[in-house]
Amino acid sequence: MQLFGKIRRIFHHYLIIDLNDVDPPDRRLIEKNIGQLVEVRFDDGRHITADQRRKIYAMIGEVDRWCGNYIPELTKSQLKRMYALRKGLYEDFSLSDCSIETASRFIEFLLAFCFENNVPFASRTVDAIREQYGWDIQCLKFHRCMICGKPADIAHVHAVGIGRNRNHISHVGNSVMALCRDHHQEQHRIGITTFMQKNQLKGVRVTPEIAEMLRLGNWRTEQGEPIISTEE
Repeated sequence: MQLFGKIRRIFHHYLIIDLNDVDPPDRRLIEKNIGQLVEVRFDDGRHITADQRRKIYAMIGEVDRWCGNYIPELTKSQLKRMYALRKGLYEDFSLSDCSIETASRFIEFLLAFCFENNVPFASRTVDAIREQYGWDIQCLKFHRCMICGKPADIAHVHAVGIGRNRNHISHVGNSVMALCRDHHQEQHRIGITTFMQKNQLKGVRVTPEIAEMLRLGNWRTEQGEPIISTEE
């Protein structure tokens, strides 16, 4: 069993760790193992960090429940094998001592897998992975709210403007975000500045590639493709 927490204090030969992310069933298991030998790992700046490992196991747990395995180790093995096949890797990697770069790429893979397959995220998992590892881009690509992960629409950080047809203008250079209906309504209710600060959002600056991915504005004409208008 993998547990994650924060070191709060060292007192003589006692180490006090705050297991604030542990569910009640896990606490009972810990109590049954009081007095047993455990291993404590510290980040040395070269290998996978405890924070990365926590994110990975959080998403593996979500996939495990979604697919009905209910055997996290089996799900972890299956996901690692799938990742290796997609990346053309011939050597296995360990989540205990792989490189920071490998851990980052694996987190990105897990995130994309969850979005592609509509794996539901618990709010605690969303809080763990938000604003990192391509979360914003994946949210835009799969139309998931950047704040909560629910189904979303693309919203503009800055208004397009009265009298301008957003389907015929270039959106490159503007910023967009994916928001569910509830958060989009909140944005209009409290104002964009307050909303962005409250939810720690910056938006994603639109590049030609993002405009094409999201079919924003006149991306077809910018790519030299014919555009068919249905307007009279």
